[in-house]
Amino acid sequence: MAGNISRSLETTDSILSDEQYTITEGTLCLVRGTLACLGVAANIVNVKTFMAMGLKDAMTICFLSLSLSDLGYLLTVICRAASFAFMTAESLSQFCVWFPVEPYGVYIYFGHAGRIPYIMSNITTTFLAVVRCLCVAKPLLFKNMFGKRITLIVLTVSVTFSVVSYLPVLVYMGMTSQNVPGSNVTRPTLWISPKREEVKDVVWAMRDAFVPFASQVIILICLLVLTSRLRSAYIFRQKLTIRALVPERPKSTDRLESGSGVPCTEIKGLGGKDLQVVQQVVLISVVYVFCNTPTILVNFAGVIEPQFSIEKLYKNLYLTVTGVKHLCQTINASFNIFIYSRYNSKYRKTLLSN
Repeated sequence: MAGNISRSLETTDSILSDEQYTITEGTLCLVRGTLACLGVAANIVNVKTFMAMGLKDAMTICFLSLSLSDLGYLLTVICRAASFAFMTAESLSQFCVWFPVEPYGVYIYFGHAGRIPYIMSNITTTFLAVVRCLCVAKPLLFKNMFGKRITLIVLTVSVTFSVVSYLPVLVYMGMTSQNVPGSNVTRPTLWISPKREEVKDVVWAMRDAFVPFASQVIILICLLVLTSRLRSAYIFRQKLTIRALVPERPKSTDRLESGSGVPCTEIKGLGGKDLQVVQQVVLISVVYVFCNTPTILVNFAGVIEPQFSIEKLYKNLYLTVTGVKHLCQTINASFNIFIYSRYNSKYRKTLLSN
């Protein structure tokens, strides 16, 4: 069974056997596929709700774009899980040819296809964090800068980059008609050019390694600013509550806002819609950082240990860890509906009314 699944790999992992890898990946595919089905339903709800809300502001457009890219990624996860199941079924049946197209090739293709919408999600999440961070840190300077036009330009560029940056990898692979070993059957089977790995290494370095790492650093910086601002807003509201319960005569040194009795330095606390948007972005960013960390660790592990690769000694361990990484990415793409429902009153109202 494992021979068909790992047929393109020539080395033997000294840590994880082919059979162990097959069982582990099969379990991960089942879990990822189940979560992805739930995530697809959730993101369809997100898309319908944001469309019903009307695309009147930049944040709603960003949330819609994030839901669409997450939906696209989760669909590839489901297709990949199904392909692995078909591939395993053929292997268990003594390599009888059950399907008109090789499941292994479909499995590999959807694995690559999933990188396109996931990179789009990375860029959109980073853009959300940066926009909110700038608007909170320097509201007078950036409050009205990121409108619909700028947002649409950024999202269009991110879609173009996500698709075009992966085309060189897809050019050097394809499904060609080949004979199935041990039978007289011919069917479309995965073909990979010898030059593909060289091209893939360049694309990996520029895109799959740099983009997740850069977005992680940027979002962490934005999180520090946003959480600090949320804390300041919370303290500000607490002071207002205490002042309302226990009236206090303002000191002469306080600078008052329009005779309200509230210092200007405190009136800047977040509230209402702005506070909800910041809370949404903070939680989305926290989930992203948590789920994106395995990607960063896998990338660094490959740099530290050259044998930790798909064609090298620790291939099965690499594939298994990559499966866990994909599980985290599936989680990241599936659960934003709970954040929107909790911290977006307009989303919640629109959802309940439809």
